[in-house]
Amino acid sequence: RVVLAAGAIERALVFPGNDRPGIMLASAAHAYLNRYGVRVGARAVIVTSSDEAYQCALDLKAAGVVVEAIADLRAEVMGALPDAARRLGIEVIPASTVLGTDGDLRVRTITLGRVQGGVVQDAQRISCDTVLMSGGFNPSVHLFSQSRGKLVWNDTLKAFAPGVSAEAEQSAGACRGVYALADVLADGAA
Repeated sequence: RVVLAAGAIERALVFPGNDRPGIMLASAAHAYLNRYGVRVGARAVIVTSSDEAYQCALDLKAAGVVVEAIADLRAEVMGALPDAARRLGIEVIPASTVLGTDGDLRVRTITLGRVQGGVVQDAQRISCDTVLMSGGFNPSVHLFSQSRGKLVWNDTLKAFAPGVSAEAEQSAGACRGVYALADVLADGAA
């Protein structure tokens, strides 16, 4: 048997000006900081739809980066990581979306809007030199698909995940939508 443990891929968010220099995936900025000791900017705004980007915000703040705000697409933002961000004085803005960014050689501002009843209200412009985005994660199903495995839609993950294998294969961990560390370790062991 072959065990596939290919991990997951962070989802980019789509908004006007999302390809401007200084805008990148939160996991990339997190890796630059924790692997190489490089801060990707001095003043960051994080836009997310999941808790994973909050750890990036906490680590950036500890490294001396000013985290201006965390714009969360979710209407309610609760849990240990969002609470930790609030305790550090990071503004958490729920039910928000990106209306656009400005800047020439690098991002200089981001404009956020609050979404209420499907309508965007209360536009807010924030100065920053870095925008980090995280739309959650998709299981990395490429190897599974190449082995002729059939993907199935997982509504909880809002992503495709491995279904029926065509080969002597078993997917384990994040590549099949299991993300919590203890669950990943147990899944790999099984």
